[in-house]
Amino acid sequence: MNLRRMACPPWRIVVFVCLCASGCASSSPAPSLPPSALPPGLGTQEYALKSSPASQPAALRSATPDAVGLTWRECALSGGYDPQDARQCFDQSAPSWYKDEREAGNFGKRLANDNFQLTIGADTYRTTSLDGLLPNQECHTLWRGETALKTLCGQFTSHSTNILLQNIDGKAAWEFADHRLDTVIYDGRDLRDRFQIDAAYRPYQLQNQLIFVGKKDGKYFVVYDGQRVGPDFDEIVIAYCCEPVLWSVQYGQGRYVFWGSRNGQQYVVEVSALRR
Repeated sequence: MNLRRMACPPWRIVVFVCLCASGCASSSPAPSLPPSALPPGLGTQEYALKSSPASQPAALRSATPDAVGLTWRECALSGGYDPQDARQCFDQSAPSWYKDEREAGNFGKRLANDNFQLTIGADTYRTTSLDGLLPNQECHTLWRGETALKTLCGQFTSHSTNILLQNIDGKAAWEFADHRLDTVIYDGRDLRDRFQIDAAYRPYQLQNQLIFVGKKDGKYFVVYDGQRVGPDFDEIVIAYCCEPVLWSVQYGQGRYVFWGSRNGQQYVVEVSALRR
């Protein structure tokens, strides 16, 4: 089962039992906003769910972890995923950015209506809600000061589509996710367009470089500093609700940990800066 695609009623807390209800999810294409709903200064093309690239997209080059200054450790698992896998494999629990006060300052403050605000240098970034503009949709706009950068719309199922706002190497990273649209807007640009991929998840920074999980043609992989690093996976668990959150991608303290499977074998993986 693809746990990432589970759709549940609109509960706003992490729960351990998640029962699907009729009409929770739809496979139909998600519409874009009508012109009358747009904030001032932007045209309709900025609001398509899959935005047009701002410049020539970059094809991802493959690299070994060592070549880009990373340590890649993994353990084969048996009996399914478990949150204790990280401790048993790496002699330490999975990381948690919110437990480090200095690191927590890189993440946007949560406001009302599942929105965020983040200050980077002289710039203030925030998200605002545009609920009710489309049936069964919630829409959020990313702003830098009074300039609207991007609006994305999706279905609120088991979690808000507005996931996080984060400072990565002095640039704003906004993660947005529902069961049809999963992406990261980084430095004002959609990573799907930048790297010609189908989805982007869970941004973080290692050694002041962006790391995230990408997906293309049904395969999941790690992208670091603009390069495709390590082996491909048939699945990397991406979850924002319910029990699978416990073995979804976790990061903090300079480590990036995830659970996934390839060729029928399940793994827990830790990516960190290479220690020389």
